[in-house]
Amino acid sequence: MTIIALIGGQWGEEGKGKLTELLGEQAKVVVRFSGGGNPRQPVDNNYGSFNLKYIPRSIFNSRTISVLGAGMVIDPRKLVEERQALKNSGVDMRRFYISEQAHVVMPYHLLLEEAERKAYSTPLVDSPGSGLGPTYADKINRIGIRVCDLLQEELFLQRLSKNLAVKNEILTKVFGLPPLKLQSVYSEYLAYGRELRDHVFDTRLILQRAIESGHRILLESDQGSMLDENFGAYPYISNAAPTVGAASSSSGVPPSEITGSVGIFGAYITRMQDGPFPTEMQAYESLPLFNLRLMNKNMAQGRTSGSPAMTANLGDSTRRFGWFDAVAARFVSQLNGLTSIALTQLDGLDTFETIRICTEYQVHDAALTRFPSDLATLKAVRPVYYEMPGWQVSTTCITNFADLPPACQNFIFKLQSLIGVRVDMISTGPKNADTIVLRDPFNSPVTPRRTASLAP
Repeated sequence: MTIIALIGGQWGEEGKGKLTELLGEQAKVVVRFSGGGNPRQPVDNNYGSFNLKYIPRSIFNSRTISVLGAGMVIDPRKLVEERQALKNSGVDMRRFYISEQAHVVMPYHLLLEEAERKAYSTPLVDSPGSGLGPTYADKINRIGIRVCDLLQEELFLQRLSKNLAVKNEILTKVFGLPPLKLQSVYSEYLAYGRELRDHVFDTRLILQRAIESGHRILLESDQGSMLDENFGAYPYISNAAPTVGAASSSSGVPPSEITGSVGIFGAYITRMQDGPFPTEMQAYESLPLFNLRLMNKNMAQGRTSGSPAMTANLGDSTRRFGWFDAVAARFVSQLNGLTSIALTQLDGLDTFETIRICTEYQVHDAALTRFPSDLATLKAVRPVYYEMPGWQVSTTCITNFADLPPACQNFIFKLQSLIGVRVDMISTGPKNADTIVLRDPFNSPVTPRRTASLAP
């Protein structure tokens, strides 16, 4: 395989960043093809500590070209700050490119996002303050401003003038907000264009040359497939399109050239968004996972004396936890045509005496083995669980499958038999080295082998 799409298999937070960096070491080009501005796992390496919201973690590999694709929407202010932080730390930014066709998050998008969400009581899915929804809406309405427009002073002024005339009417008369000043916005964003000019390019040409030369390409999604704009539980969806189909249209890689798709699944589910969550744990069940998150956060901030005392109020956190949902996983596998699975967050289950896997849903008196399309049915489903004994020993940093506890091995066997796609990679810690690789996705047969065997 030479071109792989790396897809989030759940509702986000599956650990795509680490897999992007790990698989990106083999790729000539890494493309983040959709979304923008959503928070990701912090990165700690020899260069320092970073919170990358736009640039793929492949940027730390000096041999790899890192691309922000045409399907992304970009806040240039945040991107300039992110780029400068990397540059100041000694990261080589000469192999970083931005599609000139990507759309720009403007100041009015940020204001309208919050005002409209309150007015319509729309669910909070994408990160607050990202401006994704209004920016994508303007793109579809053909009034958006693209990255290439920031490099054309007269064209940018014309488009911005027309947009602001309408947007200011909405801001002032509908929402009672102060208007934005044309000259101020124009000057600020023209400066961002100058800052980013050297990175702006028709990135489709980079990909075409890589394809012609037989180089490996990795296409990275934003968010998870369960938040897809077409097939997610509407209206609890992202504004981005995080599926394999979007990987083609949002990057510029022809669909026939994509030879593999890796779905990333957490051994348990973490979800930050509102919306139906069939396998959501009760507060007492998720306490070990909540504590583990606190401990990891403390360690990332340099505090090694342990996590702060746990309070009884779990509602202070917007993160939700759930058992593995094989019904949703099968749906994602079929939707994306997955050829491989990467399993992450295994250590989160290390302390559980009993582990649950949802194998089907129950709706009233009927069994349902497919993920429902309508919201009413999804809200009514009750998970049917298959229970397995936990392993109750640490799996952290294990790099050989045979060294995993037998109960843990059985858990992985069960998951892949329920999904119908083999598990080829297992993450056992935050570092790239903390990974069990049973089969390299870039060196796998083109035809997926749907088997319960983990033998390479």
